[in-house]
Amino acid sequence: MTFHDIKTYFHANRSRFADLAWDDPHQLGPAELRAVRASLQTFQRGEGTGGAHLTALAGQVGDADYAAAMQLYIQEEEGHAALLGRFMDRQGIPRLERNWLHAVFRSLGRSLGLVHMVRVILTAEVVVTVYYRALFNATYSGLLQQICRRMLLDKELHLVFHCLAVRQLSPWRNRLSAWLWRQAYRALLAGTALVVYATSRRTLRAGGYGLLSFCAAIADEYARVEQMQRPTGLLAMRGGAAPAAGPPTELVGAWQWPAPLVRSTR
Repeated sequence: MTFHDIKTYFHANRSRFADLAWDDPHQLGPAELRAVRASLQTFQRGEGTGGAHLTALAGQVGDADYAAAMQLYIQEEEGHAALLGRFMDRQGIPRLERNWLHAVFRSLGRSLGLVHMVRVILTAEVVVTVYYRALFNATYSGLLQQICRRMLLDKELHLVFHCLAVRQLSPWRNRLSAWLWRQAYRALLAGTALVVYATSRRTLRAGGYGLLSFCAAIADEYARVEQMQRPTGLLAMRGGAAPAAGPPTELVGAWQWPAPLVRSTR
């Protein structure tokens, strides 16, 4: 797989949200609002990456396909923020102008260079992946469930993209240095998981995750990410093979929902 393949897939993926059921009449009830309101506000703000600095760093790599893929990734993230914002507007949930957690993540790794920023983004993407599973199960809104499912499809490609970047762009390190950095990123993941659980526990609990099961799901997802970062690791989306070159004729590696967690709409 190459960055050209990733860029091609991003281009083909642009129309994926065109068929969302915006005519869904379901309005979140009081219990649903209590469960999802605060976390929706936080994650909607976080999806907008504000990626000017990231774009500039990607342009310095000297790989036009990587720079283009990064730009498309940022646009896709901003599209996610717009989708969640549109849903929130329909439900009367105010958007946040700023959020401290988003501000912290934007600042992490900025002074350490592109690869460190990508690893920070990977941490966020892993946590967000588990969050959208929980959000899917915390609501009876068919539209919101559709949005969650499409987000998860996109997140699978994001994980592959950033793991490929880590593999190709990371500087050489001896074993001790590599081990220390790996522990540092794991510590960042653990700290992020605890903060997200503390701030979004209503959604996570409504979606079937207690603290231990939430951390276990994140650990499982991150183990897969670490495997994909290895030089010989398989770069593949959950549920299928990695995207091949050329526009896909179907959703490659489509997300497979864990059966015990699926919640039907009314």
